[in-house]
Order: sequence, then structure tokens, then C-alpha cells
Amino acid sequence: MRSMTLYIGFTLCTFNVSSAENISDHELFCSKVTQQPCLLYIRQQLTALQPASVSWFKVKSYELDYLFDKQQFAELKQQTEQLLTLTSVPGSFSAQLYFYHAKVLYSEGDTEPARRYAGLALNQLQGAFDTFGAPLRLVELANLHYSLREYDKADAILNDAAAHFKKNKDPLFWFEWYSNKALIEHGRGQLAIAASMREQAVNAAKQMGHNGKMIIALGNLARTQQLLQQYEAAYINYQQAMTYMQDGSDDINKAIYQLRMAEISWQSGQYQQAVNHLLALDKTKLRAPHLVVYDALTAEKALAELAASPASAKQ
Repeated sequence: MRSMTLYIGFTLCTFNVSSAENISDHELFCSKVTQQPCLLYIRQQLTALQPASVSWFKVKSYELDYLFDKQQFAELKQQTEQLLTLTSVPGSFSAQLYFYHAKVLYSEGDTEPARRYAGLALNQLQGAFDTFGAPLRLVELANLHYSLREYDKADAILNDAAAHFKKNKDPLFWFEWYSNKALIEHGRGQLAIAASMREQAVNAAKQMGHNGKMIIALGNLARTQQLLQQYEAAYINYQQAMTYMQDGSDDINKAIYQLRMAEISWQSGQYQQAVNHLLALDKTKLRAPHLVVYDALTAEKALAELAASPASAKQ
């Protein structure tokens, strides 16, 4: 069987599930709310606040974090574009606004304006760290340098953060730290080192007990393992990540992970299993880079024949 050479699919997707989350972590904000969806809770809180107040901007940052985390990039872009028209916003919020807008633009391949907004966010975050010295601000700085392909600068910042905050017991900090270390090593082509960093990020996510972190951490580890041709381990981790998903809020990641499991199954020669995953996923949730992978898989003769068989139709 020839090796799988489908497009790696969304190199820029390292800015979605792979990237560091924001210091305005929506899961922490929603952690005490169990009877309603997080996004609904966030929006209810927004309606109760004075628009454009300091408190409103803080809660708005959780909404942006949610949209980014769930890969709802179309709505995220619409919101960031509207917010960028405001003439007065708190400095901490403007940093997050530039941060997310840059990443949305990167995800669309709009590189030059993305770099410009990343630079604006970088300046704001550097100032925030100089003022407050928050460890997660350093991780965000590193992530932005990574976004600009400045791997050595990003790595140096993370190394400094680990040295200065080595006694920090916050699992969120270490989740972000290991996740960003993995991104840098991946960018350098050091996939084995990246995988070991991904494993540490999974451990940190387990300490937090947040479903979203587990989805991200396990999916990132699985993808790296897939690229290392560790197909069985990758498949198991994607499966495990799926168990943390909820209908409605995780539909995009669910479609992407089903696609990756189909891809892994094809790479492993398990063609019927690949077809089953392709039939199970919601194609409408895939964006252009992943649709390239989907189209390439469905064009494979062996898979196309199986998909057309009566047995597959009954799946």
C-alpha cells in the first residue's frame, strides 16, 4: 500500500486547536455553570452588563475565546471586525482583540494583515507583561512570535517563563506552556519532541478536568502521532477525544476528528473503517483545508467503491 500523502491539511490550523488558549479562558468562567451551555451563559452575562464597560469587555473576551476554541471562525471574524471599529477599548482587551483577529486572518491565509495585527497584539502584550508580570502573558507573547514564524524568539520566551515560574502549580499555565513548546518543535520539524510535549499537555489538561482542554490536548497529540505514522496510538487518542465532545458546541472538532480517523484508517489499510468515518462526519462543518483532505479521500478508488456498496449504505 502506498503511503498516505494527502495534504497535511491546514498547516495554518496550528492556530486553531493547536494554539495556546487565551488568558481569558471561557472554560474557567463557565466552570460553575452546569445547567446551560457555556456560550448561552456568557451571552446572558453580557446582556446584563453596561455595553462597553470594563466588565462587559472582560466577559466579551470570554465569548471571543469560546468562538476561537470551538473554531467558529466566521462569527469570530465578524465580531472582531465590529469590535475593531470601536474608538475606545481597554488595553488588555485590545491585545486580545488583535490576537484573535490576527489568528482568524492567518487561518484564511491573509498573511500580511495577520502579521500586522499580530504585531499590534505583541506590543500590547509586552506592555501588559512588563506591568503585571503574569506568566500566561509570556505564553501569549511566545505564541504570537510562533505565529510570525519567529521560533527562536518564541522558544526563548517559553524557556524564560519556565525558569521564572518553575514553582507555578497552575495546570493551565503548564497546559499552555507545553502546547506552545509542541508548536515550536513541530514548526522546526521535530515531531518526536513535539509529541512528548503534547503528552505533557494532556497530563496538564487532566489536572484541570475541563472537557475542552482534553479535546484539544488529545487531538493535538493524535495529529502529531499520525504524522509520525503511529497510527494505532493516534486513532485511540482521537477516539478518546470524541468522548469529551458535546453535540452542538463541538460539532466542528467532531467533523475534523472523524476526518482524521478516516484518514488514519485509510493509511492503515482499514478501508471499510475509513468509509464508516467519512459517512459519519458532517461535511458542512469542514472548512476549505480539511475539505481538500475529504475530497482526496473520497476520490480514492478503493474507498469510493466501498462507499457505494449496499453494506456501507446501511451503516
